[in-house]
Amino acid sequence: MRPRCRGDIFVSDGESTNTRVVKFSADGKLIKFWGTKGTGPGQFDVPHAIAIDSQARIYVADRSNKRIQVFNADGGQLGVMTNVGTPFGLCITKDDLLYTVDGTEHVDDCRVFDLKDNQREIAHFSGLTGPHMLAVDAQGAIYFAETRGNDVRKYVRK
Repeated sequence: MRPRCRGDIFVSDGESTNTRVVKFSADGKLIKFWGTKGTGPGQFDVPHAIAIDSQARIYVADRSNKRIQVFNADGGQLGVMTNVGTPFGLCITKDDLLYTVDGTEHVDDCRVFDLKDNQREIAHFSGLTGPHMLAVDAQGAIYFAETRGNDVRKYVRK
């Protein structure tokens, strides 16, 4: 059975002065928040995207610190991924593949990590134009929202 966060809603609140993760109940009531501005464990510098894996671990794209921090559903830190470039957007599939995009000018890439295999990077591709966010559908197609390209791109596996 897939662990759940009981319908809780997690928000990466980083495009403001708050610099935190906020947890709400399924009916919208504030449960808690964590994080402050900084570079230490549990601190953020533009927490920009958030995703949850099949084990209910919370992955936060800590964009300006160039890392992804991993937490349990109560905000306890479980780890840090530092081999992710500057993570702008995150998406985790049902089979625990973590997709992340780096929209830094002249980088513009996507990386894919297998969370079931020690967060091993299994794919890396570029050629995007300012990827900012992404989504992966049930068939494995990847959709990129680009800021400098002013486009939404769809990539399909061959």
